Amino acid sequence: MPERWASLAVMLIGLGGVVAGVAAISFPPGKRLGALSALIVGAGVGLATLGIGALTDERGEPSEFVFFVGSLLGFLTVCGFVWFVRRRGTEPT
Repeated sequence: MPERWASLAVMLIGLGGVVAGVAAISFPPGKRLGALSALIVGAGVGLATLGIGALTDERGEPSEFVFFVGSLLGFLTVCGFVWFVRRRGTEPT
């Protein structure tokens, strides 16, 4: 079962890259760096989750499930950030 959590985590990391890549293509010129920013923010959330998981584990390292949770939170962050940048780009000034 632990391998399943790790496989799902890697899948979510890949999907986060796909979301950011599609967003970069669909954003108008001048807004495309928002997709890269989404990846950076998502990676930061995922790594912070891994760090917290390692601190709370008795072995001092995160489990496969914590890796999955970090990937899930990072993926959701990428999706939310892309939505936020998309929303800001369509607001009338």
